[in-house]
Amino acid sequence: MAASKNPTAKEIWDTLSRVNVNEHTDKKAGLTYLSWAWAWSYMMDHYPDLTVKWHGTTDENGVTRDITIYPGGTASVSCSVTIGDVKREMWLPVMDYKNKSITNPDSMAINTAKMRCLTKCFGIFGLGCYIYAGEDLPKEGAEIFVDALETLAEDAPKKKATPKKKAAPKKKAAPKKKESADMVTSEEAAAELKTVVNDVVKRGWVPEGSFAQEIRSVVKNPETVAAEAIRKLIDSIKETAEVAFKLDDLKEGEANA
Repeated sequence: MAASKNPTAKEIWDTLSRVNVNEHTDKKAGLTYLSWAWAWSYMMDHYPDLTVKWHGTTDENGVTRDITIYPGGTASVSCSVTIGDVKREMWLPVMDYKNKSITNPDSMAINTAKMRCLTKCFGIFGLGCYIYAGEDLPKEGAEIFVDALETLAEDAPKKKATPKKKAAPKKKAAPKKKESADMVTSEEAAAELKTVVNDVVKRGWVPEGSFAQEIRSVVKNPETVAAEAIRKLIDSIKETAEVAFKLDDLKEGEANA
């Protein structure tokens, strides 16, 4: 059933993020992939007026190609999907089955990368986004990425408390003072991390790979990670996300020029 022709970003997210895509996925090299053909069909059923635009580069002869070639011969693809007034963009390196960048990729590798990139762009709208958070099932609500991470923490096995003999009462230790106003506990830093991740996901960038692994580790056991290390992770995520957003703005500016 087609949705309204001009839905809000939240309406799109709430519709797509609740969809269970498990029957339409495949695992390769330890990673889960959503079928691009099924994803396209689903999007067409709900948003038949959506548009897709591929971005690339123009060479010295004025020929425009929907692929970007980098020094050394590696390449990437990038697309934007627009639903009504809501636009999202995604980019992806052209990689082999081991997820390693390919030098001088052939047309088949480029085609595969484009289909994966398009499917990931649908994920930014909400369709199958929970796959990137390492979850088995979609969640209700708009904050699916961070909700999934919090679930990992809740599901972590807890040690059973061993009964202890009553000991003589001890004097209460004086509360530890923070060495400076800038210092925070690991739990406080973890809470800030979740806020930052939720913000960048809503803006259109989903942390993957080592970022996603580190985020899960912190959310699962924040007390085992130094607050300083969590703050460094937050800074890295912010820097990487801002670069992605600036690249997105630059490409959009070039397209509208």
